[in-house]
This record gives sequence, C-alpha cells and structure tokens, in this order.
Amino acid sequence: MSGVPRRGRPLSAGGRVRWLVPLVGLAVSWGALGCERWPWETEAKSASAPATGQAASPAPGTIAVPPQERVALVNDVPVSTADVELATEELKRLVESFQQAWQPLSAQERPDALDLHDVMSNLVDAELKAQDARARGLDQRTEVQERLAYLTRNFYAQEWDRRQREQAVPTEEAIRQFYEENKAAFVEPERIRVRQIVTKTLAEAEAARARAVQGEVFAALARELSVGAGKEEGGDIGWHLRALDRERLTLMGGTPAEQAFFPQLEPVAFALDVGQVSQPVKGPDGQFYIAQLEERKSLTQQSELDVHDAIKEGLTVQNLQQQLEELRTRAKIERFPERLDGVRQ
Repeated sequence: MSGVPRRGRPLSAGGRVRWLVPLVGLAVSWGALGCERWPWETEAKSASAPATGQAASPAPGTIAVPPQERVALVNDVPVSTADVELATEELKRLVESFQQAWQPLSAQERPDALDLHDVMSNLVDAELKAQDARARGLDQRTEVQERLAYLTRNFYAQEWDRRQREQAVPTEEAIRQFYEENKAAFVEPERIRVRQIVTKTLAEAEAARARAVQGEVFAALARELSVGAGKEEGGDIGWHLRALDRERLTLMGGTPAEQAFFPQLEPVAFALDVGQVSQPVKGPDGQFYIAQLEERKSLTQQSELDVHDAIKEGLTVQNLQQQLEELRTRAKIERFPERLDGVRQ
C-alpha cells in the first residue's frame, strides 16, 4: 500500500486496493449505522466540529489511556496501542477470510506497503469523523441510538460467546469418555460408486444388460442408451450410502456428499461385486435401471484421534447451549409475536 494519500504520493492501482483494506472495518461499522450520507448534508450547518487545537469531548465509555500507550492525540483525545492492535486484528481476519496468509505489518513507515503507520492514520481519521459526528448532533438522533443499541447488544453477546466458550471447552478425559461411550457412532459406513443405465422399457434394459455382460464397455453403453442422470459421464453417478447410514450422519450434524439409492435399487447395488452388472430394477419413476459397481469402500472404525476435534467442538457447543438454557430459565422473557406483522422489510 502506498498509504492513505496524506503524504501526497500518487496511488497506483495496487496502491488504491491496499489503501481500502484497512478502511473496510470502519466502512462496515459506519454502514451498520445505516449512514449512506452525512445526515446534516441538507441541513443548515449551525454546528461545527471542534476548532484546531480545541479539546473534544471523549466518546461515552472512553477509557483512560496512559501516556506511554498513546500513539496519537486527536484534539486531545488519545488513539492507543490497543486501538492499533484491534484494528490490525480485524485486518488479519479479513485477509485470512480470503484464504490468504497474514504477514505482520512493519512498525517502520514503508512507502509502498501497508504498515502500522497507515493503520494509525486511519484510526486518526476515524476519531476525527467520530468527533465531528458528535459535534453535529448525530449521536442524539433516535435512529442512530437505535442502531447503536442494536450493535452494542450484539457486541456483548459476541463477548459472552467468546468468554463462555473458553470455560465450555471439555477436558481430554471428557472427550475420551464420550468417544468410548459412542464408539459405535464413529464409523465410516460402507459406500459404493456406481454407473447406471436408465431405459424407458424393460426390454431396452435387458438388451443393454446383455451387451454389457457380453463385454461391451458399460460407460460407452450408458452414453449411447441411457436416458437418466450421468449419461454424459458414462453413467457415473458417484458415491452412494445406504439410506439409513446417510440419515444417521445427517442426524449427527454432518452433510454427507454421498446420495442414497431409491429403495428398490439399494440392496441390489450393494450386493454387487466390482465390475458386476445388476439385473434391471424398476424405479419409482416407472423407468428401468441397471447398475455396474465401480468401486467399494468398506465400513471402517474411526479412531479417537480421527474424531477428537469434532467431539471437542460438539461438546463445547453443547456446554454453551446448557449455559444459555440456564440464562433462559432464570430470566423473565415476554414475547409479543402479534407485533411482528408491523415489522418493515
């Protein structure tokens, strides 16, 4: 990044992109308040921002910052090293969300790359905007206070999640005990990959099967004769699970990529040996199916190591839900669903 153009340097295309990155968090925060434009733009500008050198009133809830932790003063309001750390943390999350490796920013001013000086400058600009907004009365507007209350509630809820999660993490003994008690559930079920030929009549299916059994390539026959899924792929319809196994994995919170056969075809397909071609089976759509087994993966028991992280996360979420349920039990909660009809969308 060539930095915010405070230094008077022209920005290259790449520099403009880098300049925008540290502003994303600020733009999101401002956008969350619903401010497409400054609310005073069409009003008489009777209020004004603090004059240069004039101390501004700190924002409500501002904490004292020791002199040695100040990286800047904006009308005597400090910008702290903690502010820079939080802004850098947001930037790191943003970079990593694009599957990019994070490289720590230099504390030295660099003319052609994003550095901590640029982060500090963006924080100074943010403080200037915040002071000007309060000076012009934006913080007194009802719609802004409503949005601020909404954001504040969600912020504290996220802090609750973060801090309670630390306490909710199960011990290694609890993870081991859960695995042993539920070992039967931690299996990779048998799955098969098949090709199919789908025909409209039984006679067509029998004729196609006869050609396959006599040695013709099943995939070529599927491209020639099939009217069903996978025709262009030589009848390849991918990996399949038994319906009960797929349902079990789904109930356990998984999202299996494998599909299940329709009930009449499942036992026939799973009984095949690799390369074997099935007899025609009539499907629920009235069409006829013949299958060839391409590959089989047998049932395997997953080790504790295989599922350790999944158990840990599952128990953590379970503990968090228990903590939340305790809050619900102790709280007085009243709901007025009839008023939802008046919600603007």
